[in-house]
Amino acid sequence: MRKVLITFFIFIINLTGGLAFGASELYIDITKPHFKKIVTAVPDFYRDGSFREDDNLSKKMAGILANDLKISGLFETIENPLFLREIVQREGNNKVDFSQWRLLGAQALVKGDYSVGEDKGLIIKCRLYDLLREEQILGKVYQGDQSLLRRMVHRFSDEIVLKLTGQEGMARTKIAFISDISGHKEVYTIDYDGYNLKRLTRNRSIALLPAWSPDGKRIAYTSYHADNPDLYFINLDGGHQVPASTFPGLNIAPDWSPDGNRIALTLSKDGNAQIYTFKIDGTALCRLTSHLRSDWSPCWSPDGKKIAFSSDRTGVPQIYIMNKDGTNIGRLTHQGSYNDSADWSPRGELIAFTSRQEGLFDIWIIDTDGRNARRLTSNSGNNESPSFSPDGRYIAFSSTRAGRSDIYIMNSDGSNQRRLTFFGGNNYCPSWSPLESQEDFENNVQKGGGN
Repeated sequence: MRKVLITFFIFIINLTGGLAFGASELYIDITKPHFKKIVTAVPDFYRDGSFREDDNLSKKMAGILANDLKISGLFETIENPLFLREIVQREGNNKVDFSQWRLLGAQALVKGDYSVGEDKGLIIKCRLYDLLREEQILGKVYQGDQSLLRRMVHRFSDEIVLKLTGQEGMARTKIAFISDISGHKEVYTIDYDGYNLKRLTRNRSIALLPAWSPDGKRIAYTSYHADNPDLYFINLDGGHQVPASTFPGLNIAPDWSPDGNRIALTLSKDGNAQIYTFKIDGTALCRLTSHLRSDWSPCWSPDGKKIAFSSDRTGVPQIYIMNKDGTNIGRLTHQGSYNDSADWSPRGELIAFTSRQEGLFDIWIIDTDGRNARRLTSNSGNNESPSFSPDGRYIAFSSTRAGRSDIYIMNSDGSNQRRLTFFGGNNYCPSWSPLESQEDFENNVQKGGGN
């Protein structure tokens, strides 16, 4: 973690007892295929209890929060038309004119207020109101360095999602990917909304296929900087880059077992590409496939019992599934002229993959029994390398629809597709980070009050 995180502290105070999940009129059952989005007003934040039209920081915080809610796919937002500002100015920070907000069609309201402390840090207070029941149902206070403004606002948007769905929000996750914006293919990360670009490697070579460790502390990737496609581990601050697999030939397409103890990858040390696993300390190498044709791109199931992979053993690359010890291999896909890059959904019921049909690559998903294959992207260039979010509700992928390759995200049903990378170069091979663990959160922040 960056050095600034060492000094970062955050405290969270329950400003109201709120309502239990089941009692809230705004509760969303996201397990249902069709649910109605909550119309939510997100005005600019107050500063020191007063509304200031020219305050850029207030606008920035509201904009981040509104964008988070829109990306979630659960909310429609009402943002800062002139008449909305009149209500904000008239009622003040600690009052809510519920009838006026309902007249705008809003069902929920988010109000925020911030101040700058003597140490130049931010104190941000956020409240969520149920406008139908005329009650405040969530209130938090965050304090930290100004450089962590986005993190604090993301945290509140995640609190809103948790409050109204009972499930964690994704606003504090990241996406690792490969970019050539430096002139070389290096590993980068961005926040899930496309901000906070960070370069991890500086090998001035070719990097490929990043994969997050289950604890979110390291990334495995392949690099050619030692003149062979070797596998490396690297920390999230770009430090402690160490070789993990350096056999002659390919050491590519890593995937961590769910318990973080083993790596599945593709090696060609014994001839053609095959699937192997080893312990993360480099010991206990185990070969899983032995075929005259090539096998590659392994992906563990969320329970750690099976591995999906690609193979051209029938002539055309298809997706297969086997037990974690290499037994009981079965074919999953039967379509297209090329199928690759399988990614297992966190709940274990779906596999996303890349399939070439009619000359273009698109993202597909399929049930793990091989039924109900459906295309999520179409008529939009080449779309490849799907990666599920930790909750399984979203998929990151790369697409050439805008010319060069860029990173996009979409809902797992193919809706709400949006581009994340706009900084030039080619950007591809996305890998979605796991959720931050409670232990890591407590190690990096100091928390007070209730949740």
